[in-house]
Amino acid sequence: MTRLTRSSYVKIALIVLLALLLFAVAGVGSMRGCSQGIYFGGGTEMGNASVDANGVKNLSVSWAAGSVDISVVDDGAGDVIELVETAPTGLTKAQQMRWSVSGGTLKVDYGSWWSCFALGQKRLEVRIPERYAKSLGTVTVDGASGYYRVAGIGCDTLRFKLASGEIDADGLAAASLDVDVASGQVRAEGSFSERVSTKTASGQLDVVCQGVAPRQVDSDLASGQVSVALPADTGFTAKVSKASGSFSSAFETMQQGGSYVHGDGSTAIKVHLASGGFRVEKA
Repeated sequence: MTRLTRSSYVKIALIVLLALLLFAVAGVGSMRGCSQGIYFGGGTEMGNASVDANGVKNLSVSWAAGSVDISVVDDGAGDVIELVETAPTGLTKAQQMRWSVSGGTLKVDYGSWWSCFALGQKRLEVRIPERYAKSLGTVTVDGASGYYRVAGIGCDTLRFKLASGEIDADGLAAASLDVDVASGQVRAEGSFSERVSTKTASGQLDVVCQGVAPRQVDSDLASGQVSVALPADTGFTAKVSKASGSFSSAFETMQQGGSYVHGDGSTAIKVHLASGGFRVEKA
């Protein structure tokens, strides 16, 4: 049997390392630290755009690093949603964001994995005329890291998903608010009439409910801190299950078994704590 020489072992090691590198590169597109999913389907476009707002009911933004600003502009801007992308060093064609409109959903993606490594951070501005921004269906913001600002949006369902970084959102109006935070900080302020749902691995999450209280609040904490502020005249029943952590309330409550009741008890609050803390605040 022929023995491998030292140079053969070196060659084999280099081949293995190259294979691992190619595997990593192929998998980068699915990593939350860079690309959030690239749209290769028909109709995908690249770079800055003015999108016909009449064909858009839902908005989905996936971003890797830098910042996103979703704002409402005066109707005088016309019937278009503006997508404006900038970077500190300018952008080549290959480094530009991807976007598409399909089935009434405008999808905006950070772009290729190479853009994430080459640029690190890009800024996206989404400008929506007021008459369209107040009556959207589902709005989703999925962030890997960076700073995300959302203001003045009205929709049926609003979803925030954050790996790390910060989301700052106000002037919102949605039937349902869903927030999923791995780490970082989120503050959401507005009217949420039906449901507020939060899932937190760590970090800080603050929801301020204005005007009316949601019918239901669900919160699942692995760690970190969550507060939900309710209008002062809200009655609620909070059912709390915990392995560790704490529940507290700015409202006076009566404890009934594992539940805390205030007023007429109409808003149903369900909290599961592995650790960390949940607090009911007054808006």
